[in-house]
Amino acid sequence: MKKAAFILLLALSCTTLLAGCKAKHEKIDLSTIHTTAAPETTRETMAEPTIETEAPGTKESNSTSESDKEAKPAVKADISKYTSGKVTIEYPVVSNIGDAEKEKKINELLKTNATALVKENDMDEASTAVNIKCKIISIDRKRMTATYTGTYAAENAAYPVNVFYTNTVDLSKGTNLGFNDYSDAYTMAGYVLSSDCTFYNVSAELEKSLMEYKNTQTIDYYTELFNKADFGNSDAFPESFSYENQGVVYFSIPVPHALGDYAVIKFVTESK
Repeated sequence: MKKAAFILLLALSCTTLLAGCKAKHEKIDLSTIHTTAAPETTRETMAEPTIETEAPGTKESNSTSESDKEAKPAVKADISKYTSGKVTIEYPVVSNIGDAEKEKKINELLKTNATALVKENDMDEASTAVNIKCKIISIDRKRMTATYTGTYAAENAAYPVNVFYTNTVDLSKGTNLGFNDYSDAYTMAGYVLSSDCTFYNVSAELEKSLMEYKNTQTIDYYTELFNKADFGNSDAFPESFSYENQGVVYFSIPVPHALGDYAVIKFVTESK
């Protein structure tokens, strides 16, 4: 009898132990479920770089803004031609000024000055042979300088006349520049009559003849000549033209046909 009661008590103890073991196993399952939530938090954190990828877009727009502030393109000058009858005259056409109205004004001025040889001297374009070449000496956003060389000959003329003229234009204002903008008429008149006077691009023999001829004129003659030099300073086509390049002033004087019709003198400024 006692033995049967002992066996019954032992069976109840085992049932209690088994129940305890099952409860502990369920806790492990709950902890496992908790650990599976961790990657979701990680994925949210990894999503943050998506916001950072918008930054290059912002930098890109800043880069575009800076490119808008780049320097303007360089001013250009191409050579065009005026032709009518027996007349052919080259002249410059500028571009990239940055102002359409100003650019149009400048180009009209350049063409008017280039063809003034014919227009202001009332040449018959059907019978007077004119051939003028244009050369761009210098150009930047401030100014442009061009020289014109060639010949003209009226119908039945004994010989063609040699021609030299220049045009310097202030590109910021669209106006002509001339002798008195970079020199002084009276001072240069004295220089011409001095022994220091230097003629440009002539032979030694011709220079000797030119030195003799220029001294036959007076300082008043040259002063008046230079005060009326270049476009815009006289009602008639000027007899003298000038330009400045790299610290050297070049200017012309009329001379007899036997000496070339014109001669160019150069003067080195102190600022060179």
